[in-house]
Amino acid sequence: MMDRFDVLLCFTAADPDSVARMGEVEAALRDAGLRVFRDTGVDGITREHADALANSRVVLVHYSRAGRVHVLDPATGGEHGDPRDLPALVELVLHKLAREPRGVGNRLIGRYRELSAIHHGLRVRPVLMVRGLPGVGKTALAERYADLFQDAFDGGVLRLGPFGHHAPEEVLSQFHLALARVAGDRLGTDLTGMDFDRLRAHVAERIGAAGHRVLVLIDDVPAGLPPDVLDRLLLPTPEVSTVLTCRTGQSPWEVETLDLAGLSPAEGLKLFGEHRELAGDAERQTVLRLIEHCDGHPITVRANASPGAGRSGSRPDTAPPAIRVLLADRGPIAAGIVRLGGLLAPVPFPLGIARDVLGAGPGFTEAVDEVLAWGLASLVDGGLRLQPLVAEVARTGLDPGKLPESAAKSLLRLLSDDHAGYRDFLLQHARSLAERTSPAYRIRLLRPVAAAHERHRDFFAAGEIHAMILATEGATSTDFVAAARVEIACGLYPEAARHARHALPAAGDDDERSAAGLVAAQASDCQGDYAAGERMFWHRPPGRGETRLPAIVASAQALRLRGRPRDAITSLTAILPELHALPDGPVREELLASALLEHTRALLLDGRPRPAREVAAEVIAAFHAAGRTRHFRCTEAELLWAEATVTLDLRDLHADRTTLCELANSYGRRYGPESAPALTAAAMADRALLIPGQPEQALRALSATERTVVRVFGGDHRLRYRIRHGIALAHGQMREFGRQAELLEEILQPQIRLLGRTHPETLESRLDLGLALAFSGRDRYRRATELVDGAADDIVATLGGATDLSEKAVAAQRVLRHKTVAAWPAGWS
Repeated sequence: MMDRFDVLLCFTAADPDSVARMGEVEAALRDAGLRVFRDTGVDGITREHADALANSRVVLVHYSRAGRVHVLDPATGGEHGDPRDLPALVELVLHKLAREPRGVGNRLIGRYRELSAIHHGLRVRPVLMVRGLPGVGKTALAERYADLFQDAFDGGVLRLGPFGHHAPEEVLSQFHLALARVAGDRLGTDLTGMDFDRLRAHVAERIGAAGHRVLVLIDDVPAGLPPDVLDRLLLPTPEVSTVLTCRTGQSPWEVETLDLAGLSPAEGLKLFGEHRELAGDAERQTVLRLIEHCDGHPITVRANASPGAGRSGSRPDTAPPAIRVLLADRGPIAAGIVRLGGLLAPVPFPLGIARDVLGAGPGFTEAVDEVLAWGLASLVDGGLRLQPLVAEVARTGLDPGKLPESAAKSLLRLLSDDHAGYRDFLLQHARSLAERTSPAYRIRLLRPVAAAHERHRDFFAAGEIHAMILATEGATSTDFVAAARVEIACGLYPEAARHARHALPAAGDDDERSAAGLVAAQASDCQGDYAAGERMFWHRPPGRGETRLPAIVASAQALRLRGRPRDAITSLTAILPELHALPDGPVREELLASALLEHTRALLLDGRPRPAREVAAEVIAAFHAAGRTRHFRCTEAELLWAEATVTLDLRDLHADRTTLCELANSYGRRYGPESAPALTAAAMADRALLIPGQPEQALRALSATERTVVRVFGGDHRLRYRIRHGIALAHGQMREFGRQAELLEEILQPQIRLLGRTHPETLESRLDLGLALAFSGRDRYRRATELVDGAADDIVATLGGATDLSEKAVAAQRVLRHKTVAAWPAGWS
């Protein structure tokens, strides 16, 4: 097909200024002897036009929002031209055409129509899905769009994925790791210590604050992903446009979709010709028939241009046999690279691993070029990414030999470097390789995967990896302790206690035994079984060496949970100078922050809010200085600081609803409406609606405050559970005792873990849960009595007999004896 166009002029016909300016540009280009094709919308590009463009000397000229012309060249990128300086603009276009005598459209393999569809689609909506068969070129198209239209996204591109090889329930965990790495590199900060929702909100907030448009590419989304999960992959800020790719399948997503077909006949011929010269019109017709039969699948077209297709006497017309032909024709080093890629996850891997494992000599670079030239893989920021369909075929019937062990050794060396690039990819390779190697290597490969999820506070994902480790022969005492620690974070306290106890007889030395005993005691404390905790660990001296200081901090927490805050304060005060003197680094940061936060909690429980506020402020300042304001420990410090601040400000005030609302508004003006003190006071004001018996209003207000608190600070902290308790009380005032009991059951165990069985808020939850069970008619009277009587005894032992809570306990016991709601004092909440 002969050349038709030199220049494609792309602009928006709906903009009169754009039409007038581009008319002048078009006239100037035509005066220079260039053939120009006008594109004012995606509907104007037909298949005929696409075929013509694929065989033309095309430069894409994009009229940008900034009033500039972007002259796009797939080979060398884009340059800006000023449409008001027509001679200079024409000279720029001529210069690019001179550098591309064969036509840059060939480099696009005729995908202009789809590129234009993506660009026009993102102008209308923020999200677009590119969908098609495996290997049809979805990822390449999305990457090409990012390269060619980069001028439209002055905030840059975030590349995430691929995720198609993960089960749908694993995608959020993998997205979490990927977003933390990619956004951390972009923002220049460490984003560990945030759960997924807070990380997503933080990244969106930073992008929004910068005010620059950002393109996010999310590659290979599993078709079975639920819509609500897909929604959580999108960054919630209008500055972000998102292009997702997905294999063809049943997907229940309501997003704009571009179905990517195979190559057109002209495009297929062009691709075939890049690898093999057509021998006359007969072969040309044969290739055209093949292109039609395989729906223009690029891998199949390439395979038929390979010498192996001719030797076999047949032309593979589907992708898997086509890939096998391509693999059979490769040299030994290139074949080894593909075999290695079949063992690893279908994400980029460092070329150093392949060089290390294969022991490749001088021919390695040529082998990599061979793999790339035949479309078996692509280079992604210095790493090699095997085409997923190629990886699947290479994995089938593969005799791995000693390759998995060699790859495991190389990968473990990389993982031992905390600063290794693309760590989320390395971890995916470790998990994939763990399934294909010996038990010893399996455990060593999985440990850093579990640790990464734990650092990012994705405890359920970490727990799944730990379960795989414990199911493998050779799991050690340390593995059982690590699993138990994660199970505590997941709320699986009996399982944690069991695994920690299992670790004790397998411990190899005193340090391992001490670690196992500590975690077992903490699991018992989380259940409120303090006697078991004493037996397991707390009766011991704190030990020596590296374990001494962490054990003292943990013991101080145990003292606080038992209602002995002054003993905890004394213990922590004694070691704070040592902690401050530790060498700078993550160990000091973690241990010092843990100790100071525990000190703050103990001071608050001891009724000393002023020093508590000072200590919390010290933690906040340290995290702010390090640029880690969204770290979970910084969040906890902010909430504790707010608790102390509100307590101090209310000392001389009558805490009625009007005063609390005024205080919340004051904090909002001073610190921001979503600051910790403003939300703490707002929660108290919302709960005050229960005092005059306004449960419907209280329920609405508390629910709204809770949504903000969870969005800003997460869900596992005292303020959130205090709000949930208020919501439960509102349901109780509305005589919805079943729902009240459900809510209180949800928060009681977390309160025991965070505050202790005898903390005033936990005691109140125990009382109210007992009453709710008794009132709900669930035949739970025995447990209700145990809860109320137990709480009443603990109130007397801990707080004495002359408090509001002790009076409430007496009233609750009286109600249970009468077995009637009518006995409950009116308006008591």
